Amino acid sequence: MNKITLISLFCSTMLCVACNDGANEFGRIDQKDENIPIPSPVTVESVRSISGGAVIKVNIPDDDNIKGVIAKYTRNGEQVNTKISRYVDSLTVVGFVDTKPTTVEIASINVNEEESSPVKVEITPLEPAISLATATLYQTFGGVKVRIDGNIPKENLTIVLLRDTDLSDFEKPMSQMKWEQVTTMFTAAEQITLSRRNIDPVEAIFGAYIRDRWGNVSDTVKKIITPLEEVKLDKTKFRDAKIKDDNCLASKATYSVDKLWDDLNDPQSKGTNIFDSQTVTMPAWLTIDLGVLTKLSHIKTLPRGKDYMPYNGSQVRRFEFWGSENPTGETVSDNEHGFDNTWFLLGRFEQTKPSGYESDGTVGVITQDDRAYWANGNDFEFNNEEYPHAFDQLRYLRVVFMDTFKTYGYPGATSTIQMGELTPYGQVIKEYR
Repeated sequence: MNKITLISLFCSTMLCVACNDGANEFGRIDQKDENIPIPSPVTVESVRSISGGAVIKVNIPDDDNIKGVIAKYTRNGEQVNTKISRYVDSLTVVGFVDTKPTTVEIASINVNEEESSPVKVEITPLEPAISLATATLYQTFGGVKVRIDGNIPKENLTIVLLRDTDLSDFEKPMSQMKWEQVTTMFTAAEQITLSRRNIDPVEAIFGAYIRDRWGNVSDTVKKIITPLEEVKLDKTKFRDAKIKDDNCLASKATYSVDKLWDDLNDPQSKGTNIFDSQTVTMPAWLTIDLGVLTKLSHIKTLPRGKDYMPYNGSQVRRFEFWGSENPTGETVSDNEHGFDNTWFLLGRFEQTKPSGYESDGTVGVITQDDRAYWANGNDFEFNNEEYPHAFDQLRYLRVVFMDTFKTYGYPGATSTIQMGELTPYGQVIKEYR
């Protein structure tokens, strides 16, 4: 036992000596190599101003000791740096909140992180996205909309929505606002409207500000808003209006119009709980008396059966929804579709296909995501920025079937129309039954 212990101790000692000798002779990889010289300096070839910064093109010398290039500068009062490898010829310095000229020092670095003599260059950033982009608040159903405009650089932006329920002093300083954060939304779009739903229909001060990825923030905009109440309409009040200019009739009594709102949709489509029309010329339409005066926010639709002929046949591809308080049924040839003057357009929509349609409009490959979306149905949200009368009050809802998958691309073609379910949501103003 003593012999083994002595041998182990001897081996351990010799191993330590060997390691130390190796460190002295070859140098440790995590220590500086004093034999590596200071790298040669770079030269600047060009400077191109961009939103919130600049792109600096450099010429890196043919020096094997150069590991990369570093740019040092003051950004919004903070000392920062940007590095690139020796295999890249351009430095991008971004995140500036203003357009003031800024001096950037650029140097090459070696593996010891030692820097060459610096080259100084002045940049003048263009106006950053945080200054260009604006946020505007709007009332909407069940919540608030924030419209973002002017994000010309298409920078990744964060939009923070705030709420203060204390309405006693709208003009008080921002520092005295009792803000609570409602949600955070993200976008890189130049122009977009973002919605936040499920907010109680209670009057409050809403605010919004924009933040970029460097922590720069815009001023906060604020507005007193009462989110519109949003409910699922009571379908027991619905009736087939049978307006005299309606031209989409059921093929038989078992596939009547009221099947569109019976809240039934056989997954295998073997029952009679669907609407099926006679053969009609596209576009074709029918009208539903909702039994209430309402402002609609969105409409959910389901196809005939969850798995029945997805994106095919007599299933509807494109919809239009129109509203009226008291239609006459008269034909006015100068109006779209010949509708009488009481009708207004709520919106135009197409059956969603997550993977997209082909460039020529054909369906193309149907993915699993496409099938899942088909089975769950569409949720068509109305937008009064795109369609000015989208939130006008109405009693009668006209559903226009622009085409089916069978007739798409063939104006004036004939087809039957099949559909499973239609569910409107909105604010009820008055009940008629």
